Amino acid sequence: MLLLRKAFGVLYQKKTRSLSFSTALLHLNRFQYSPDDFRPGPDTLAGKTILVTGAATELGSAVSLAAAESGAALLLLDRKQRMMDSLYDAICSRGLPEPMTIEFDMVRAHSSDYGSLGSSLQAQYHSIQGLVHCAMWGAPLSPIANTNLDTWMKTIDRQLTRPMYMTRILIPLLRNAVQSSVIFSTLDVGRQGRAYWGAVGAAAAAVENLSCTLAAELSGYNIRVNTLDPGNLKTALRRQFYPAESNAHLCSPASPAVVNPYLYLLSDAGNRHSSRQFRARPGDRSSDRLPG
Repeated sequence: MLLLRKAFGVLYQKKTRSLSFSTALLHLNRFQYSPDDFRPGPDTLAGKTILVTGAATELGSAVSLAAAESGAALLLLDRKQRMMDSLYDAICSRGLPEPMTIEFDMVRAHSSDYGSLGSSLQAQYHSIQGLVHCAMWGAPLSPIANTNLDTWMKTIDRQLTRPMYMTRILIPLLRNAVQSSVIFSTLDVGRQGRAYWGAVGAAAAAVENLSCTLAAELSGYNIRVNTLDPGNLKTALRRQFYPAESNAHLCSPASPAVVNPYLYLLSDAGNRHSSRQFRARPGDRSSDRLPG
């Protein structure tokens, strides 16, 4: 269930907690912003260890590679080692810090497996500075009147419960960092319900609530928690929802307009934001900006 590949030395960070991290962040108006103008550099994430779930997906791979190019040390997590091999090779071939790969099936794992993963990581790392949830699953779209209970429960479990529990086991490592960031990738149907999206939309809406709950509970530890809708991407997940759709208008997950908002929220530049809803808007320059 769990396979760790040795990569780099343990990164230690002085265990200090600044309680000046204002809880006022939680009371700001929750507008949807897009950090369009953020331009990361090779040292933007230097000294940060970041775990990415769904690392082998198109979005996960793009975010992971961009984070590595910005100086992050990566923990790549997905259900099969072979799925991560090409990403591992791409990172290493660029002369970037060698990542650690973690073979872990979030869907099939039991609570004891999650506990073992948490214990293993805590034995090797003092802290992590970022957790990015890129693991998302498709599900049949249908009217509520035709929804099967087993399908509903399976979708809620995959889209909501599993990311919650992964976050839960990593809280000790996130707490040990001076500043840390948790990002839940989400879908716009979690912010505005639409017909036929049923369990997928309900789970996405619950993730929005989960993010706010965690942000409130963890603010005293300087842990920021936000959601990010990456927009309409050219991915296998999108094809599950829209199998007959032309992809001409869809954006590559590797586009800076998609990955830069993730890097922004992981970086020190994003330290002031928590309990927020963000949206990447590839090609849309009329979107709201982050205040200077």
